[in-house]
Amino acid sequence: MLAGHYSAAFLAKALAPGLPLWILAIAVQLIDVLWAGFVIAGIEHLRVDPSLASNPLDLYDMPYTHSLLGALGWAALAGAAVFAWRREGLASLLVAGAVASHWLLDWIVHRPDLLLWSGSAKHGLALWNLPVVAIGVESLLLIASAWWLLRGPRGGQGLRRGVVAITASLLAVQVVLSALPPPIGPRAVAASALVLFGAVAWGAWRSERRRVP
Repeated sequence: MLAGHYSAAFLAKALAPGLPLWILAIAVQLIDVLWAGFVIAGIEHLRVDPSLASNPLDLYDMPYTHSLLGALGWAALAGAAVFAWRREGLASLLVAGAVASHWLLDWIVHRPDLLLWSGSAKHGLALWNLPVVAIGVESLLLIASAWWLLRGPRGGQGLRRGVVAITASLLAVQVVLSALPPPIGPRAVAASALVLFGAVAWGAWRSERRRVP
């Protein structure tokens, strides 16, 4: 899952308007940020298989980032870091929840490649094998959460335009990635993911700094 992960960021922002959206944008992808770093470092592994439907990534080895136990551990660390920084209980809980949501949302679309803990059976509903359904689910999650965030006067016009731009961009990227498997190797896939996550976080930061008269 890619675009759908940001639905958790939008929902958390609606619950805590004072929590910066860029923090939540990083939180919902923290598991994949760590995964990309681990792939580049050779700690976790993937294969690119263009024959796979919808998503060409064979994610056969990622026990530290994409096990349920690992995701909950990273979520707890992220929540503790936010609490140490901001001293806000709600903010820390929402960030921890945003991080933990990554595993659940991945479970909806991933083929069985998600562990509960190291050595457990692998899980996943495999909606990636149904490309139209997978894109539809991700689009629905993202659009519905964006609507929920923007239905009130939260954040001003700058945030509203930023959320609309982020939503449209993510949906376009999701469609392109589903239609055109990347002709690149595992480390290049991981590096590209980091660039994309950084761009979304930057866009979220810019949207809340922009002042629209």
